[in-house]
Amino acid sequence: MPETNSPDLAPRTTITRILRHARRRIDPHDIPGAAALLGPHSGPGLTQDAVAQLLGVSTKWYRNLELGKPRTFSKTLLERVRRILALTEDEWETVWQLTYGRPAPDAGEEGAPARRPARQTPPPAVRRFIESQPWPAYLRDRHWEVSLFNRAAGRDFPWMLYGTNVAVWVLTYPEARTQLIRWEEDWAIPMIAELRLEAERRGNDLGLQAVIRTVQNDPTARRLWDSPDLPAVSHPSAAQPRALYLPRQGTREFLVSVLTMRVEDMPSYRLTVILPARDTPSAPASTRAPTLRATGVKQSS
Repeated sequence: MPETNSPDLAPRTTITRILRHARRRIDPHDIPGAAALLGPHSGPGLTQDAVAQLLGVSTKWYRNLELGKPRTFSKTLLERVRRILALTEDEWETVWQLTYGRPAPDAGEEGAPARRPARQTPPPAVRRFIESQPWPAYLRDRHWEVSLFNRAAGRDFPWMLYGTNVAVWVLTYPEARTQLIRWEEDWAIPMIAELRLEAERRGNDLGLQAVIRTVQNDPTARRLWDSPDLPAVSHPSAAQPRALYLPRQGTREFLVSVLTMRVEDMPSYRLTVILPARDTPSAPASTRAPTLRATGVKQSS
């Protein structure tokens, strides 16, 4: 009689159970730009096809992962699944362990911290400034690693909760191309121009080289990197508004200004604040930061 209980069946069943449960409980309204990409949706839950679209992979690829079929799944793609499906710490550790046969490298207490370890400790005044902002604000180092961010940034840009590199997220992640409207023209090209300028200035910086290699491994980002028509000025004017989607705001487009500043006591760091591009009423006197407003901004058809 053939053996019916394969030793690999239990791990595969566990992966299926975790990912299927997470896919069915996720609220698409929590994913910035999902409504614009996938169309109207009522109630919680995503199909396998919808998850694949958000991940930028084929439905077959995601289906194989959810079924626990033996495949070579890259760390980057698996981490995208973690973010899109909002896996808990226990779920993430289990999926990673069963996929790779070893503990997750960032296993820890459930709930991501609001700040990452920094090579240089921000001065107290800088920390207070970031944490007191009603709009998304964060501090990054010369390798585009986020060192500190406030609650508004974690709310409007959930990827920051996972310690993702700013340049790598903007330039290579499908979530960025979903959330950031006119991604190529208004977001990717200016950032690539800045990266290329930094590469020329600091060609021996190994950390920067690693970021650039990751960016260049993405075919779309590489095409932009090799373009002869990149702008000479890397930073768009703060007065030039850009548009994006926000969690739980459906297809509403939000115009923002991205203000990037040098920090006098931290010359290799940059402080960024993302604020409404148009005048809005003063922030309410509460501990919860207000949501960026869509005043005067059209809704997508």
